[in-house]
Formats: sequence, C-alpha cells, structure tokens
Amino acid sequence: MSIFRFKEFQIIQSRNPLKVGTDSMILGSLIDSQHATRALDIGSGTGVLSLMVLQSNPNIWIDAVEINPDSAAECECNIQKSPWPESAQVHFMDYRNFSSKHTYDLIFTNPPFYMDGLKSGDDALDQAKHIQPEMLDVWMKKTYDYLTENGIFYLIFPMNHWMECAQLAEANRFHLTKKIIIHGSEDKLNVRVVAAFSKQATEVMYSELTVRHRDGNYTKEYIELTAAFHGTDLNRKS
Repeated sequence: MSIFRFKEFQIIQSRNPLKVGTDSMILGSLIDSQHATRALDIGSGTGVLSLMVLQSNPNIWIDAVEINPDSAAECECNIQKSPWPESAQVHFMDYRNFSSKHTYDLIFTNPPFYMDGLKSGDDALDQAKHIQPEMLDVWMKKTYDYLTENGIFYLIFPMNHWMECAQLAEANRFHLTKKIIIHGSEDKLNVRVVAAFSKQATEVMYSELTVRHRDGNYTKEYIELTAAFHGTDLNRKS
C-alpha cells in the first residue's frame, strides 16, 4: 500500500492516478485559511490539500469534489482516518455538475493543467493531468460564482501555461492578489506559479520560492515552508 505520512495525518494513495508531490506540498503550505469558515476543494484527488487546510484550520468546513471514482474513494478514506472526519464531505462527481446552496470564502485546486502535448493513453492519468482551455474557462466561471465577495481562490499552474490561465481568470472578472513563482532548483527556473485571486482589486504581492539546490537537497525556504506538514526530516541528504 502506498502511503504518504504527514505530521498529523496520512494519505493512502494506492489507487490514485496522481500521488502526493511537491506541487501539493507547496500549494497546501501557501494557502491562507486563517479567516475562512467554508472551503471548496476542486479536484480533490487524495484529499491532501483538504487535509492540509484542515490541519491549519480545524474549524473550517470543506466540500471536496472529485470526478475519479478511485480517487474519490481514497479521499473519503483519508478524511475519515484523519483527526477531522466530521469537517469535510467528498462529492464524487464532475465539478461542472456540482451544486451547493453555499458560497465559499476559500476555494483551492491543483487542477489538470497540461493544455497540449501527448497524452499517456491511461484514461485516469490523462483526466488528472490534461485540461482544455474551454474546460478551464468553465471552471473559472463556476468558481467565480461560488466565491464570496471577499473570498480567495488559490491554484498552482505550470509557468508555460500561466498566460492562458491568467487571461481566463481576468476574462472571468478575477483579480490577481498573489503570485509566487516556483523554481525547481537554481538550474530549473520558472516551473510553476502559485496564484491567489479574488473579486476585489488589491495590490498584487509577488514572491519566489526555490525547492532544491543543485545537489538535489531541499532549500531552507522550502523546508521552512512545509515544516508544519512533512512527516520526514527534509534536512537529511536526498
């Protein structure tokens, strides 16, 4: 059984097409849930982001939406085995069909974000990794409607598709509030962008984060960012 152990919970991920990785660790660590009371996790996968948010804010309620049946089942299992089993509900469905009477002051997603390139031929993996711009536009429209007036929408996206993502967000009336550029290493620059959007126009906060040194070991800034969550010592040699 494939298990990723965090300090306060664990993620069973044997049946998930996508395992816990650096993208989830970075996004989950950067989400500010301090003032949120109700959150929406779009494409929850293993449930890792929902559980990281619950660890940061145990008083929040989360609706987690996942289209893949194996992923949804493992997400439900991981939440039920966590310290917060009564704080989230998993919805096994396409986000386009999701309906709620609530709005959310926090929405987050690690979306399928490859808009071009060859697919693997594995239907579950391709569904988890690939999205058409038209589909992302539908997501943006729906997310805008579910976000409260002062809510925040977080996502992570590859740098080479960032312009399309930013343009779709702007077309759907979102305002960029934070942009964090992620470098894989000193030699692998500009691999990801973590962005926060809102309905309100504010001054944009810009920052950068480098994950590893050239020798493959984690940087101090990455270790400090994820320290509350990682169940292993990242200071040891990789």
